[in-house]
Amino acid sequence: MPTRNSGRRFCRARRKGVALIVVLFIVMVATILSMGFVARSDVELSCGKNMILQTQMDYLAESGLEHARGLILNGQDAQGSWTSQLVSGSSDYYCVTVSARHPPFKPNDPNRPWDCQITSMAYKEKNRERIGESSLKAELYVDPLKGAFFRSIER
Repeated sequence: MPTRNSGRRFCRARRKGVALIVVLFIVMVATILSMGFVARSDVELSCGKNMILQTQMDYLAESGLEHARGLILNGQDAQGSWTSQLVSGSSDYYCVTVSARHPPFKPNDPNRPWDCQITSMAYKEKNRERIGESSLKAELYVDPLKGAFFRSIER
């Protein structure tokens, strides 16, 4: 025959079971939310790495333009294309193309100003695959008496 106390014990045990289920549900929700935050932080980290790589390639392409400008200012024939490695053993390269002079060089007027087009493409290699790339086009104005400056630089 059931007594009054046995019904109360059953009710208390049932409340403890419900509390356990509620706590497990809360833990499950917290775990799912934390996994979402971890996944989002991985995406943010990748975006940050890509931004750093793009900035590095932009600066490397700019250094290719300056390299060509330096060669031209020092009287070297920079016309044509060449590829340079930033530091021996690194995976950073830039490829520079210098177009012909406009107007063409005239030996009887060596102090005549002229223009040339320079294209610089920078890239990083990893396992023989390009993983980052940036390209700049510039118009260089050269005055043998005053120096050289870039009239325009475009991406």
